[in-house]
Amino acid sequence: MGIVKHPSNAHILHMRLGVLLSILLICGSAQAGINDPTWNPPARFDFPYKGELTVKRLPQADVVEACRVLFSLYDVQATASLNQRGCSVITSKNSCLVVTVNKTFKGATPESILRHEEGHCNGWPASHPN
Repeated sequence: MGIVKHPSNAHILHMRLGVLLSILLICGSAQAGINDPTWNPPARFDFPYKGELTVKRLPQADVVEACRVLFSLYDVQATASLNQRGCSVITSKNSCLVVTVNKTFKGATPESILRHEEGHCNGWPASHPN
């Protein structure tokens, strides 16, 4: 008969932490998702933009710079942050430009960001009132 090794308490703890971290990562990706009422625009702004919508999908670091430039160009009273996920500017009476990350960033999917920004194209103020 061979020697049976039992896992140490430290090994069991590491396994449990690994499982817990996996669960947190999976759950974290649901944040700022398609049906997140804290992220989505109020119903009166939450519909597809009826004008010409231009969407630029960029790496997150490029989103920060693109939003900074757009805010300056269109005199938007906002500042781009290092955690910027997206932004939008109304470029004319019937057109809006949206910049969004090209992949999920800090739990926000590109689709949820587009929905959020499209709400701004529809008139939702940057202060995010209900």
